[in-house]
Amino acid sequence: MTIITDAQVAKLREAGVAVPDVNETCIGCSACVAISGEVFELNDEGKSEVILRDSYEGLDVDDSIAACPVDAISWVD
Repeated sequence: MTIITDAQVAKLREAGVAVPDVNETCIGCSACVAISGEVFELNDEGKSEVILRDSYEGLDVDDSIAACPVDAISWVD
């Protein structure tokens, strides 16, 4: 699966697509992966990253945001 780049985020945002973001406070607990494996995966450092998709609607991102113990996940503004 392809990890989303900043350029891809910008392009999706321009198209009006809400995109999730994982910040540097991620501790790699993998709760987001367990809840929404279509959206998140752990990288080689054990931290969560967002997978490139055409849309994140209906993929339990809000549940992953709520489950994150360090509030590392949010929607890109």
